[in-house]
Amino acid sequence: MAALSTAAAAVAQPAHEGEAEALSARGVAGEIMDTAVEHCRRGESAQALSMFAAIRDQLDPPPPLLRLIRDLEATGCTRTEMAAGGTLRLQSGAGWDSNVSQGITSRSLALGSGANLIELELDDSYRPRSSGFVTAAIDYSLALPERAVNLQVGVAQRKNTSESAFDVSSVSAAASRDFKLLAGDARAQLELSQVWLSDQRYQRSQGAGLQWLRADAQGAWLGTLRATHVEYITQPAQNAWQWEAGVLREHRLNVAQSVHAAMSLQWDGARGMRAGGDRKGYQVQVGGVVLAQGWRLRPQLSYTWWESDEVFAPGLIDRRRRNALSQASFQAERPLSARTSLVLEWRGRWARDTVALYRYQAHSLSATLAHRF
Repeated sequence: MAALSTAAAAVAQPAHEGEAEALSARGVAGEIMDTAVEHCRRGESAQALSMFAAIRDQLDPPPPLLRLIRDLEATGCTRTEMAAGGTLRLQSGAGWDSNVSQGITSRSLALGSGANLIELELDDSYRPRSSGFVTAAIDYSLALPERAVNLQVGVAQRKNTSESAFDVSSVSAAASRDFKLLAGDARAQLELSQVWLSDQRYQRSQGAGLQWLRADAQGAWLGTLRATHVEYITQPAQNAWQWEAGVLREHRLNVAQSVHAAMSLQWDGARGMRAGGDRKGYQVQVGGVVLAQGWRLRPQLSYTWWESDEVFAPGLIDRRRRNALSQASFQAERPLSARTSLVLEWRGRWARDTVALYRYQAHSLSATLAHRF
């Protein structure tokens, strides 16, 4: 998970030029090494050590990588020692979104039913609005090894170049504690966040979660339980408790490729007079990671479906909401140095709903530069 071993401290903050040289090495061996080091940082010793052996036996690593492999293998990549200290990360980026407003695809809205059915034309204010955007984020994480505790705070902002009414800003904080559970590693976490839309407070949330991880030479199992209380500042009728229980399986095909699949059950309990009342549904997800020519490629697909317990608006829209959201993304990340990386991403979203007001689609492209201090 996120507890850092002594090996992780050496990786996160190279103590000498040899380690920095190893981490910034170009080519397939350097990319695979980066993934192996991440496993070692999380204490996933089975995966890390098997990857180290494959790198050493199959890829003829250069001397800097070979020295680092030997140093990390000597630690065993165990979680028994968490490295103290903080990490500051800065991110900046730019991109374009075809629908920053989540404008709908429908031109009209049907009200009533049977002989009382009427069709209303929707004006242009409901249409999608596209815009370029710039983003900036900063977060700081601190490990407290004597208590196996991690703390994190962050701020982020996305400004649209032509649709400032949909600018988004956020602040967040989280605290977690790692421990052993049922032959695996577990993490309990508390989270707080506040979101602004333009210059108005929009949403705040408080959440708690439990994750359980068990890793082996072939991959890992990850189980998740999460509860979140969401409050909408200007629309309190939308307030809700959201619950989720899920499982993910990651399978490593070889030292350069892995795939994963996940499924979760979701329940969304209305706290106010939300149209349609409570909701229940599920999410499925598949994806993978491929290391190729100095890039880490991450394709992913997900499908989320939910249904409301009650009709949306009796007498006007006499149907329950059934919402299906399909998402696809492709991310390409390239380390530029031991501490800096470039991330390119495309993301698509397609929302279908029995109520026309909630049908939309959007595509976005972005480039982000991340630097860790």
